[in-house]
Amino acid sequence: MRTYSPRDLIIVGLMLMLLEYMFMQLNLGALQKSTLDLLLFLGALWLAAMLIVEERFDPYRIIYSFSWSFIVVVSITYIFLALALQLSGVARSIVYLLLPLALTALAGLVKVKAVEPLIQGRSIKSSLGRIPISRRLQLSLYRLDRVMIAFIAISLAILVAFLITPVLSIFQYSILTPSGEPWYHNFKVIFSDNLYVRKIFIGEPKPWEFIRRPDGTLELVVTGVNYGVLVNSITNAVIVTVVATALGVLVAFALARYDFYGKTFLRVLAVVPLFVTPFINSYIVKLIFGTGGPISIITEALFGFKVRIESLAGVALAQIMAFYPIVYLNAYSSFISIDPSMEEQAENLGSKSWRLFFTITLPLALPGIAAGSILVLIFSLEDLGAPIVFNEHNLMSYKIYSSLIGEAGVVTPEIAALGVVLIALSVLGFLVIRSYVSMRAYAMVSRGGRWHPRTRKLSVVGHVLIYLLLLPLIVFTALPQIGVILMAFNVMALDRFSINPAGFTTKYVVEAFTGGSPLAADIPMHVRNTLTYAITAVLIATVLSIIIAYVVSRARIKYVVELLDVLATIPIAIPGLVIAIGYYYYLSTLSSWGLEWSRGTPLEGLFIAINPIYGELGFQAWIALITAFVVRRLPYTARSVFAGFQQVHENLEEAALNLGASRLKTISTVILPLIVTNIVSGTLIGFIYTSTEVSTSVTLGAFNKQQAPVTYYMMYIYKAGTTEAYRYAAAVGLLLIAIQLIVVIVVTLVLKQRYAFIGI
Repeated sequence: MRTYSPRDLIIVGLMLMLLEYMFMQLNLGALQKSTLDLLLFLGALWLAAMLIVEERFDPYRIIYSFSWSFIVVVSITYIFLALALQLSGVARSIVYLLLPLALTALAGLVKVKAVEPLIQGRSIKSSLGRIPISRRLQLSLYRLDRVMIAFIAISLAILVAFLITPVLSIFQYSILTPSGEPWYHNFKVIFSDNLYVRKIFIGEPKPWEFIRRPDGTLELVVTGVNYGVLVNSITNAVIVTVVATALGVLVAFALARYDFYGKTFLRVLAVVPLFVTPFINSYIVKLIFGTGGPISIITEALFGFKVRIESLAGVALAQIMAFYPIVYLNAYSSFISIDPSMEEQAENLGSKSWRLFFTITLPLALPGIAAGSILVLIFSLEDLGAPIVFNEHNLMSYKIYSSLIGEAGVVTPEIAALGVVLIALSVLGFLVIRSYVSMRAYAMVSRGGRWHPRTRKLSVVGHVLIYLLLLPLIVFTALPQIGVILMAFNVMALDRFSINPAGFTTKYVVEAFTGGSPLAADIPMHVRNTLTYAITAVLIATVLSIIIAYVVSRARIKYVVELLDVLATIPIAIPGLVIAIGYYYYLSTLSSWGLEWSRGTPLEGLFIAINPIYGELGFQAWIALITAFVVRRLPYTARSVFAGFQQVHENLEEAALNLGASRLKTISTVILPLIVTNIVSGTLIGFIYTSTEVSTSVTLGAFNKQQAPVTYYMMYIYKAGTTEAYRYAAAVGLLLIAIQLIVVIVVTLVLKQRYAFIGI
């Protein structure tokens, strides 16, 4: 019996695409087009089902193929977005090209991951006999004492109250519609209105144009094309993720696998873009790619015209330069952890060069690379700094932000629906990449690569390539942070990327720390707010992480453990803007409900204090900010603590319990001392990302400016647009760089922990 390959399914898809194209030439009505779409879809679905049921297609050919599994993931994502955005023309026809392969792969995955394990499980149960309910309860409730029950109750209560409920409140408000409209009206507007999705893709303005400046010089202005808020956000996030992933993998592989002079310096320099300096680093990027920047100087000397990058193109460039080290850190860790014997065996079997890289090295490093990629996707979707600096309003993040801090201060149901779409895109990307990674196993018998990394010494030609290609790339991407330092000391000009050492002064840095000028008067207050919120939030998050990690690593209640693990990890896939919207609705509703019965009681002040609508007259922003920070940064501390619990064998705990120690005493005197480095490193990394958080800080902080974190001040003073304002913003950026640098040194050199983003 003949079996079919993925290439055969592509050929079938090509036939469907041609068939759909021929029918579209007949000027069919709307009902006829819908009927044709349905018939073609059902035909592809029937084909997929028959191939899997009759075993005419082997799904493992996709699951164990790096290239085909990647193509399938991209195909499924494209089909979903094309249907959701109601694309037409050639973009719609491509759906039918990919449909047979995507549906067959999904059907095969369901068979392999769901149907076959279910059948095998039933077979095992029938052979072993039915397990009594009492025995099942005994196995599930093993080690379940009062302390464990309290841990489970506390964890679930906090996560439900401050994570699930705020997110659900967004959905609740998103389905509030005008009278007579269906519940999905707001979503229909987002996926069909010209503001969000522009349907005409032909004849649009070019993404670039040449203009003649008043001084007679020719200038190339690159802006990108506006296809609507929703399409812009998705397109920008995909482009940033793809380019950042490619750059991160390239830099990581070169630094992990080759020895050359200056390697340590490049490793350190490659991490510099991760030092977050909100708004001002994007402004430096704007200068670099502006009329007076180094790019314009080079292009004018070589080609006779200057270059200026603005709008969507500028946002993408700023995000790529800021986020590619996320992929680099995870990919570097993965590359040095690969067992050298795996690659050596492949070489002995004839695999060399590119084939070795794409069939052995890259697939084994995929979990780390995928973890970095999904973080880049989420960070790109929620980023506010670059859109504000490049004045790009046609992105979801900016539209949500502007509605929250607008004069009315009211978030409409349409914006709530946009928040739901934003979280759906982030979580969808998270789940897609996580599912893609989980298709195959990556375990290696040995982890010898970390102690004896597989490296090669470069020849003279190799050194030349490194210094001509890799060194300029890494230095160039570190320029924004270098520029922040130079601008803080008045060494760098404000209107162009030029250096003037004679202008060096510590005036702006000193005044920023002391509040010694009118513009800098509030900086110490905002810094105190930031440090107070960050320290409080990470301490609470650390305690909560210990509780959750202990339950996840020690309890035997399957579904409760899985639920806690997901809830402790999923905040990393939830954009900060969504958290801000959720808390706006959640706290406003809770306050309104509380004020109904608490008038004239001491609790009235509390319910006023948590309501953002009261603004600076009564809203205590610190309550919302600390709570939001705890939820947002929980994954960073939780995963680090959980890794520590995994390294402590349960026998040590059981020995203490058998000798009469209580569970709390066992945890505090036996387990926690053994994982103190994991706890401290997780706490410090959480502190970094809390103190430099932007999206939640600038939105919730806007309701009470006196209690706003320092990142809100940086946005506020950047918008002031004066010469000194940029200098003070850079001085605050210098402070943030110093804080981050100290924490990184402590984590890597003192605690001997690996500084990288968490996996998926």
